[in-house]
Parts: sequence; structure tokens; C-alpha cells
Amino acid sequence: MPDTNHADLVLHGGVLFISGPTQQGYGIAVGGGRILYAGPDSGLAPFITKGTEVINLRGRMVLPGFYDCHAHPVMGGLDMAECSLLGLSSADAYVHAVGEYAHRQGDSACIRGSGWLYTCFPPCGPDKVLLDAAVADRPVYLKAIDGHTAWVNSRALELAGITLDTPDPAGGRIERDPATGEPTGTLRELSAIHIVEDRLPPYTPQDFVNAARVFLHQAARLGITSVYDAMALPEYLEAYKTLDNDAALTLHTHCALLCDPASGIGQAPRLIEMQKKFSGTRLHVPAIKFFLDGVVEGHTALLLEPYADRPHYKGEAIWNEKVLHETATELDRCGMQLNFHAVGDGAVRMALDAIGYAAQRNDRRGSRHQISHCDLIADDDLPRFAALGVIANMQPAGFYKDKNFDASTLPFLGHDRAYRLYRMNSLLDSGAIITCGSDWPVGGELISLNPLDSIQIGMSRLALQKAAGDEYAPAESVDLWSMLDFYTDQAAMACLQEQQTGSIEPGKFADLIVLDRNLFEVPVQEIHTARVLLTLVQGMAVFADKGL
Repeated sequence: MPDTNHADLVLHGGVLFISGPTQQGYGIAVGGGRILYAGPDSGLAPFITKGTEVINLRGRMVLPGFYDCHAHPVMGGLDMAECSLLGLSSADAYVHAVGEYAHRQGDSACIRGSGWLYTCFPPCGPDKVLLDAAVADRPVYLKAIDGHTAWVNSRALELAGITLDTPDPAGGRIERDPATGEPTGTLRELSAIHIVEDRLPPYTPQDFVNAARVFLHQAARLGITSVYDAMALPEYLEAYKTLDNDAALTLHTHCALLCDPASGIGQAPRLIEMQKKFSGTRLHVPAIKFFLDGVVEGHTALLLEPYADRPHYKGEAIWNEKVLHETATELDRCGMQLNFHAVGDGAVRMALDAIGYAAQRNDRRGSRHQISHCDLIADDDLPRFAALGVIANMQPAGFYKDKNFDASTLPFLGHDRAYRLYRMNSLLDSGAIITCGSDWPVGGELISLNPLDSIQIGMSRLALQKAAGDEYAPAESVDLWSMLDFYTDQAAMACLQEQQTGSIEPGKFADLIVLDRNLFEVPVQEIHTARVLLTLVQGMAVFADKGL
């Protein structure tokens, strides 16, 4: 608890989200970066002194600051400065946009961009010939909207040395012309993508710092006070550390270090040393990230049964199971939180098996390992989340039928599996702990960092602007209280921070947001229109709207 009862800031006349919404006429006293008091306005008077700032909320709602428990902040900041294909919906539009961007960037050594949709191309992916027509003199490198596939031109393939004879890397695939075997310019998954990406002109350390600042600015405006970087590369960590050392890291930043399937257990000492090196004041490095599979749209998700359109193919695991078990067990023994990317039901089972294997050997309790995405889960595996204490880390912004559903999800998975995705309510009923994130700047048709967008979709199972009547698997929707809990208290617990933040309680950090309306009094379809008026991180205003 703070030593003083003298508040720096008092908010009164509001509605607080504590264990659900309370009646109007409640307030909060903040001092020394922490919550001093939360309750009826009648209890605020002892905390108000001559220097206290007092704000009348006039019935507005106060929430704990939002956690985004799965995002890629620096990647997103970099993307915002490059060629964006978001909002375009045809191959011709992409090629035109790339050509225009290249013309404006006449002296750049390469063209980077992102945001193209799988639905604009055949299942084999886009072809380099299209990009060659727009830009032939420089490498072009364009990430798909989900970040799991890259589209490159001939110059990029040449720079990377990818030819007819280049083998597919472990866990990745180089798409090829079926007649000639020549690479087409579509690269699946990180191991293949990095063959090109690693040969492009490198970013500078300042580029990464600037990108992180872009994210911090966006996050503050949306009420995000804590973020979990789901794939924190060393250069990203250096940027965060620079900002943290300068007291410029304006939100709590939790990071997962990428674990290499080729290095196995031998990389454990290096990862542990990185954790020690980069942990700071608001920078925390508690976790290790394992990519077990890819995505359904690229036929790279690992399934228990074959793809409907490829009856002899289930996808391929990125990790060898024995190596995964050994590596996960050692890192668990060292006290690291394990986080698994698992989209297909085969990958989800593989992650649960690895966690169970480590638990049997280390007998650690409360390790709070996470499985990210969990798009497809077999019935038999639902109760294993609660039994093993595994947190389901989900991305509700995609929980509706978008353009990919009819074009790829339905034909690739078949009707039964296509309608058994994103089983949030089933997980909740099974006793599993759930937290949520945006996956920004990647995702499905909707790319949004706004937690309110995801909260609405998790409740409605509809696109933001779509009228009721075409909900996706509506039995899997959850209520508003649960969605808010996933983004606040449960999220803090998932990040091992529940003693410090995540709820409105005296003694905890004053990580708080004020919304312009009480979410419990508006229709579900209007939740995404609510505005954040104030964002506090440890009592410091990192965003304030003039309308407050």
C-alpha cells in the first residue's frame, strides 16, 4: 500500500468495474502511482487535499487498464511506415499500390509491405510475375495479413539465392510451379520467409525504437496499459530496454523470447541469460515462445485429421516432439512461462502433451503456461486446459465469418471442423482460464488493436458492422462481464502480475481507463463505438481526451 492517504487524483461520480458493474456515484483516489481508495463517493473526502486534481466523471465508466495479451508492437510500428495493402481486395489493386509506393520511394533499396488477403489468390498463393511487372529493379517483400506467408518478386528470390534446387526449410514451404518446379514467389511460415527477410537491408536500432513509440502512442489512446509481445526478437528487446531506461516505456511490456526448433534444449542457457539482461522497470521477460504450426489459410496448421481438400495431408509440425518435450521441460524447470502458437487441433494437442510432460517431471505448480490461438480444439482436449492449469490465449477479433471463411476455412476444413473453431464459451464452461489479445498487426479480415472491437465480436460472433442473423457459432459467445475479465484481471494473472494490476483494488497500480459510457447500458453492437477518455499507467496520464 502507498504510505500516504493524500491523493494526487480523485475521480468521482462514476461507474466502476470491480466484480461487475456498480451503481453510479462511485469513485477512486490515486496517489503515489497506486489506488488508495475505490468505493462510494462518500469515502473520498479524506483523500482530497489542496493539491489534489478532482474530476467529475458524470456517470462515465472506469475500468482497469486493458491488457493486450498477444500483440507484435514493434512489428506493427514498422508496418505502419511501409507499404500497406490493408483495405484493398484484388491482385490488381495490390500491384498498383506497390508500384505507386515504389515510385514514391525512389531511392529505397527494397520495398517492404503487408496486409494482402489469401482470398485474392488461388490456394497456391500469389505469383512473383505480378510483382515483377510493378517493380523489377529492387526486392519486394510483402507479408500476408496474418504474417504467416510472404509474397516476393524475382529480385528478392535472386537476392536470397532461392532457386529450383533450394529445399524447403524445416517447418516451412517454398511454393513452386507444378510444371517446372521453379519458386513462384510465395513463401510459407517463418523458416521460409526468413530466407528472404534476412537478406534485405537491415533496420537500424533507431527504427525499432521509433516503431515501439508508434505502438505506445496507439495503445494509450485505446486504453491499453499492458502488452504481451508474443515474439520479442533481440532487436525489439533492445528498443524496449532503451525506452525503459529513459522512463519512456509508457505501459507494462511483457515479452516472450522466440525458441528455435533447430537448437532445442541447447539454447536454454542463452534464453535464461536474455531474460536477465532485458528485465527492467516496466519491461518483463517471463516467457518462451514455441511455434508449433502455422495457419489454416496456408495449409500449414497441424490437424489431427487430413485437410478436407487434401485428403492425405494433415500439415506438418514445426517441432520434433521429443526435442519439444526436452526443451519445454528444461525451460519450465528454470521457471520460464511457456507460450505455444497452436492453431490446428493437432498442434493444440502437441502443446498440451508438452506441458503435461514437463509437469510430470518438474512438479511445478502455478506455472501458467499458455497456448495462443487455440482455433481448433478436439473435444477430448477441452478439459485438459483446466486440468493442467493451461491458459487459453485467444484473439476474438476474428471470431466471425469473414471472406476467408467461404474461400479457405470451409473448403480446407470441411463443414464440421469449420463450425467448431474459436470455442471460447466451451473453454470457459470447462473451467479453463482465458485471456485475449489482438495479434496486431496481423490477423484475419479485421486488423484492429482496439480491445473494444474484440470484446464486441467475442460477445456477438459477428463482424462489427453486421446485423444480427448470421452469427458464427453463436453458442460460443460469452457475456460482457467475462470479456472484460479476460482483458483485465485474467490477463494480469496470465502475465503473473495479478498482485500489482488488473483490477480496481486499493494498493494496486493505478492502471485505469475512463470510457465515455457505461458498457453495460449500451447494445452489444455499439460497444466498439465507445471512446477512451483517459488512460492512466501507474497514476500517470498517458492519454487524455479533451472531452473528459
